[in-house]
Amino acid sequence: MDDTSQPAPHHRWRRWLRRGLIGLVALFALIQLVPYGHAWNNPPVTKAAQWPDARSAALAKTSCLDCHSNMTNWWWGTKVAPASWLAENDVRGGRKHLNFSEWDTPQPDVDEVVEAITSGGMPPLQYRVVHPGAGLSTADRDALAAAIRTMYATDPPAGIRSRRDGD
Repeated sequence: MDDTSQPAPHHRWRRWLRRGLIGLVALFALIQLVPYGHAWNNPPVTKAAQWPDARSAALAKTSCLDCHSNMTNWWWGTKVAPASWLAENDVRGGRKHLNFSEWDTPQPDVDEVVEAITSGGMPPLQYRVVHPGAGLSTADRDALAAAIRTMYATDPPAGIRSRRDGD
């Protein structure tokens, strides 16, 4: 006598796989309702930093301004959680630390900014992964660092924050 009330073992794992996939889809749908990560509009520019030349302005646009200005380009991936959470966190942190769109507010010391660029810390890896063209060569880093030194000398921000004030 056959016991057909129990599913075959290979059907059990399919059922668990199907339930797992349904659960993941439901979780993905639910996390879209979390309100964090939906800042797709930018605050106004209060005073833009003046880049000393076209090359440095282009380098900044490609590698810096999405996180360090109020001119963020919110691409489609930043509208879907959990990527939206990561993007908003990075942009908020970037703007808090250095904001080229609010040059009328205190900014970090020029040496701190230059060190972040020349050490390879900027742009961060997670940004370069999503924006492959954002990587900077050594020559690009040097040019950007020189431009920032020039900006601080010729059109300094409203004030300089100490490292403790910015963190």
